[in-house]
Amino acid sequence: MQTVTKGMLAVLISSLGYGSLPILAKLALEAGVGVIPLLTWRFVFGSALIWVFVLAARRSLPTRRQVLGLIGLGTLYAGNSLAYMLGLDRVSASLASIVFFAWPAVAVLLARVWIGEPLSSRRVSALALALIGSTLTVSSGVGGGDVPGILLILLAVALLASFVVHSDSAMHDVPGIAGTATFLTTTAVVIALSGLLFGSLAVPLEPRPVALLTAIAVWSTAIPITLFVIGIQWIGPARASIFATIEPALTLSLAALVLGDRLTTLQWVGAGSIVAGVVWLRLERPTTDSAH
Repeated sequence: MQTVTKGMLAVLISSLGYGSLPILAKLALEAGVGVIPLLTWRFVFGSALIWVFVLAARRSLPTRRQVLGLIGLGTLYAGNSLAYMLGLDRVSASLASIVFFAWPAVAVLLARVWIGEPLSSRRVSALALALIGSTLTVSSGVGGGDVPGILLILLAVALLASFVVHSDSAMHDVPGIAGTATFLTTTAVVIALSGLLFGSLAVPLEPRPVALLTAIAVWSTAIPITLFVIGIQWIGPARASIFATIEPALTLSLAALVLGDRLTTLQWVGAGSIVAGVVWLRLERPTTDSAH
């Protein structure tokens, strides 16, 4: 199989894994799993599986100096993950997925503010499309009284955008998969500590919640992260990013099929605007990529 084809398949499978996360998480929350135990399980076992791959494949490891930067990234990613999952617990999987997908445009704005990256006309128009789309998408959620959930999703968007901007320097010359395993391990530790301090890490030891948590750790964490990094190596970040834009469509389809989610006409218009903005942005070279 040609390298381009393998890379495309790797990214598409990765997107399917990521796109399944909101649905699996919703089902786990409904099965009685708490937000912090869910995230702890996700990152402890997800990062452990990636470490198994790193060690089995004898991949290079980050240096001590690089580890310090990765710890900072992992802490930031923990905040993003907590905000997203707390928001997802309050709003539909479709609404959360579409609004969250606007993060690349927000990252462009933060990159301008923090590291002085230029705002080209393409970037400005992509940002405008994404922000207009987000406004349209959340409108019915606000009307339905889901303001706290929407604010949490928007906070997650801002935190992930911050993560992406900072990861450009923190991940520079860092072995991709081992670096990802390192910051995800930090994420697991931070979330587990928050659970010990403010709540509980206990999960229902019943077949359904355990199966859902296992699927989240393997299918929606370890596999998509590893495949996305490999896909970038095979086809480059620009192509990988463009192929990854299928993710919200997969999430919306799964949410409709499994959870019965439905978007209003206005939200569909907003979703289209966000996707158009992100695709327009990612057609530009170079582009910045991240884990979810």
